[in-house]
Amino acid sequence: MLDFEAELNKLLSGETGRLPQYELVELAAAGQNLLTELNKRQTDVSLQIEEIYDLVKEQEGLQKRVDAEKARANQLVLAAIGLVDLLEDFCTYAGQSGSEELNHQARILWENAGSILSNCGIFRFGEEGQPLNPQIHTVKASVESPFPPEQVVQVLQSGYLYRDILVRKAAVVVSQGQQDGAGETEAANAEAGDYDPDKIEDEIEYQHKPEGEFGE
Repeated sequence: MLDFEAELNKLLSGETGRLPQYELVELAAAGQNLLTELNKRQTDVSLQIEEIYDLVKEQEGLQKRVDAEKARANQLVLAAIGLVDLLEDFCTYAGQSGSEELNHQARILWENAGSILSNCGIFRFGEEGQPLNPQIHTVKASVESPFPPEQVVQVLQSGYLYRDILVRKAAVVVSQGQQDGAGETEAANAEAGDYDPDKIEDEIEYQHKPEGEFGE
């Protein structure tokens, strides 16, 4: 930074005759005032830079806390869905047990669980009779049935949304429609590796976890 006093001393020692003494004094005073003002502005700018830096650091810390809360919420959602998957298996067992009382109680638990989840922003979907929608359905098998082709005839595992985010698609069995030559159709399905309608529940392997991460 320019030292006005030093420069003024040089000027006074080497070129005294060029300017009157009073003008040189005024020049020095003006230069000193300018330096004072520049120092003040520099201090103000430094303070503003520090404030901006503090705000940036605070914002970074806030974002980390938000990300941590999102991760925690995602873990809780996945845990809740995992528990309800077990209840869904129990409902399937109760429906096949032949006990009307057990099946009735299981259905009540299933409906109550759905209400609790929806209150927390977790929404269950997947119903028989719906048309196939690849965006929310994963087809595990296709069977011959009196229902129209590509209509859901059985829900093997419910799908879930968290607020408006897809957590997991519903695993379903869809209809091929009713065709002539049922025996030939079943043989063709067996050759192609499709599921036998009578053995679907035994052969489907349930996977009780979502298909991917969510919560971005």
